[in-house]
Amino acid sequence: MKEKCVGCGAIIQTEDISKKGYIDPLVYEKKKEDFYCKRCFLLRNYNSNIEYEFDSKEYLENLESIKENNGLIVHVVDIFDLNGTLLTNINKLFNTKNIIFAFNKVDLYMNSININRINHYLRVLLKDLNIKYIDLALISSFKANDIQNLIDLIAKYKGNKNVYFVGMTNVGKSSIINKIIKNMVNEENIITVSNTMNTTTDNIYIPYDKKTYLVDTPGIINKKHLMYYLDKESLETITPKKFIKPKTFQLFPKQTLFIQGFARIDFVNGERSSFVTNFNNDLLIHRTKLENADDFYEKHVDDILKIPNTQERIRLGNIKVLTFNFDLEDKIDLVISGLGFISIYGEGKIEIKTFKNVDITKRKAII
Repeated sequence: MKEKCVGCGAIIQTEDISKKGYIDPLVYEKKKEDFYCKRCFLLRNYNSNIEYEFDSKEYLENLESIKENNGLIVHVVDIFDLNGTLLTNINKLFNTKNIIFAFNKVDLYMNSININRINHYLRVLLKDLNIKYIDLALISSFKANDIQNLIDLIAKYKGNKNVYFVGMTNVGKSSIINKIIKNMVNEENIITVSNTMNTTTDNIYIPYDKKTYLVDTPGIINKKHLMYYLDKESLETITPKKFIKPKTFQLFPKQTLFIQGFARIDFVNGERSSFVTNFNNDLLIHRTKLENADDFYEKHVDDILKIPNTQERIRLGNIKVLTFNFDLEDKIDLVISGLGFISIYGEGKIEIKTFKNVDITKRKAII
């Protein structure tokens, strides 16, 4: 049995429902092509998931096969989560400079900004990180013109090679490929798309021309990314589905911002400063006095704050404290990997209380 699930790439099997690629034997007998495994069927039709253990050895072997084939790499990056989804070691990982960067989800997060300025910011970032590439594109998988521009870039650089779409889990690889397929042959949503970790479990080969393929690859897991620790329901709540509306808070020293239950930002000292939050619109941002912050958290961790829930907090680990200074010389972003970022302009010092497995970094402001 060598058929693959067209939704996730898993090899079809009828023996064990607890392993990837399972399909009911009766369904298998009735349908001899375009198989969707049980997991894909549930994700596509009921937004329900079957959890599988994924073999890291198998994944590493998959990476080696991409190296050996020496194709064109399209590295899909979530522009809202650069720190969490940009593979800074991509040249070594795939042993190539033949890379196009597709910075995805521009429509959700940067509807009113100067695209040329962001393009310049990204090129400077890649240069500073000493990442070699041949081109980049800022795209939204929901915009036909952006997809066409990416198709044109692929045609310009691919030659007679396969095109491998690579990136972290949930950056939008499968969504982009689905839109490319629709553009080419007018078939919709062939590959399974979900915010579930490792929706794509093995390489999926889609014919591009008579000799080459577009290849959707399994998402790379970043263990500092919130997706690794949250339940599906919580992921639904924190994942943006429409344009994010930034919220501005003018904070004085000795005030606190709660970013739902994920992080607590204490403005320890300084001058009145601007904190602009860029998160899913439904995510709770609560301001209070620093002196009241401990009591507020104890009373409301399971109702007002509520996410992450008790089990998720256990997985996220113990509380850690981070300290950041900022001044009027530079506007900075504080990035919470997998969640969003806060742009800060002013002068002072903040302390952030968050979980061990939540990654928070400072960068030069992108906007």
